[in-house]
Amino acid sequence: MNYKVLVTDEAIDDIFSLVRYIHMELCNPDAAERLYHNLDREVRNLGDFPLKFSDSGIRYRGYTIHKKVYKSYLIFYIINQESEEVYVLRVLKDLMDWQKILDKAKLYHFSDYRKQH
Repeated sequence: MNYKVLVTDEAIDDIFSLVRYIHMELCNPDAAERLYHNLDREVRNLGDFPLKFSDSGIRYRGYTIHKKVYKSYLIFYIINQESEEVYVLRVLKDLMDWQKILDKAKLYHFSDYRKQH
């Protein structure tokens, strides 16, 4: 399919928070770097087959939020089939109350530095 992948500020913050925690709190910079590269790869690859992953059961602005599992991390995104774009909304640990986090979000943001693939 090769959809364009756009990443929200919230998802970027999520990734950096996860990486920072592993680097600083767990004192494992190598694992932090691996996680960053692996999550980056998983996010970029969403454009290839975005419909492949399951429905989270939550909707955002009329779109179904899909959930891709990568190890103990969950990548949440919506698909705009008209524009052939995937919007990554959040990247969370599987033990977090992700349903509550996604339910309470009313708006996601894109900065000028938004990541595009």
